[in-house]
Amino acid sequence: MIQAIAGLDNVVWWHRNIERTGFCLNGSINHYPDFIIRTEAGKIILVETKCDDRDNSDSQCKVRLGRKWAECAGTDYKYYMVFDEKDTGFEGAYRLSEFLEIIKLM
Repeated sequence: MIQAIAGLDNVVWWHRNIERTGFCLNGSINHYPDFIIRTEAGKIILVETKCDDRDNSDSQCKVRLGRKWAECAGTDYKYYMVFDEKDTGFEGAYRLSEFLEIIKLM
């Protein structure tokens, strides 16, 4: 997934966030999103990537925590959970193809 994301023209840099030692969203769980991305427009985007078979019980909790962080952090900060192509049916989770279209506009 990161190859597709990093290949976008407006992505300036990306960083792999290391679990248990990297940037953490602290809430009802400690959540270490997989990647931190910066766009040319200055947006900082946290991305949690998931294979389609990895939708587990904490996915919705992570999405709620990430969205709350983005809301509190301000308009230049975003959070997305991205699956290969699975439609999870819950708000805040996107298919990779949908996410690529969203990030192109940032």
